[in-house]
Amino acid sequence: MALTTSLAGRVRNTSLPKSHALLPLLEAVVNSIQAIDVRFGDDVDRGRLKVQILRDPQDEFDLGTAGPGRTPLKPIVGFTIADNGVGFTPENMVSFETLDSEFKAGIGCRGVGRLLWLKAFDRVVVRSAYTDAAGELRGRQFRFSVEREVEQDEEPTDVGDFGSTVTLDGFKKPYQQSASKTVDVIAREILEHCVWYFLRPGGAPEIIVSDDDETVSLTRLMEDFAGSEMPRSRFEVKGQAFDMINLRLKASARRTTPRLHWCAGEPRRYG
Repeated sequence: MALTTSLAGRVRNTSLPKSHALLPLLEAVVNSIQAIDVRFGDDVDRGRLKVQILRDPQDEFDLGTAGPGRTPLKPIVGFTIADNGVGFTPENMVSFETLDSEFKAGIGCRGVGRLLWLKAFDRVVVRSAYTDAAGELRGRQFRFSVEREVEQDEEPTDVGDFGSTVTLDGFKKPYQQSASKTVDVIAREILEHCVWYFLRPGGAPEIIVSDDDETVSLTRLMEDFAGSEMPRSRFEVKGQAFDMINLRLKASARRTTPRLHWCAGEPRRYG
């Protein structure tokens, strides 16, 4: 007998502390990097990824972030994450519609990232272009919410190149109020979460974070915050060899207490 899964129940039982309010965004960025890896392989520098901060167009301002001489910021209502990766192929779509999917388990993914999207946001809109089995460029667009689950829209006919655009919309108040507010701090959080991709052989794709007319390049941010030397060493544990990179980041204004982070990742694998 097949089991029935409740999306609303799974989202309700998914934990997302307010202190990790940007984790759904970080998960979306990692998904985009992985899609770029699949499309370009070792030519990852051909990848492009843009994060756009979406703010409330109304005249309500977040006065809590204003300092002397600083213009108050409008509240963040969502994010758009756009990449030129492989797109939402049929295999990716089946995986998306399968809770706790093991499609990317081989690269450490648990298949719960989209649950975090709905934990912190009211709705998600996805627009994508991919190549079908016949080699034709196809479009895909759908909406995702707790109330209506996955709603497929008509196939867009104006697709250009490969890639996906994911819009996280309706930032829920408890998370909105706890999340970082400025483009500089948000870019820094993305870099810290994705730093392994910048350190691995081949590096990371071009990633930029935009907020109105402000733009931050994560590549330049990495150059600014990383120490000039990154010594490497190798050690073994029970016959398994590990390569270690020692990276020292400059302290940020938000985090002045010294911290030690242990980050791990497997060598890149495709297919």
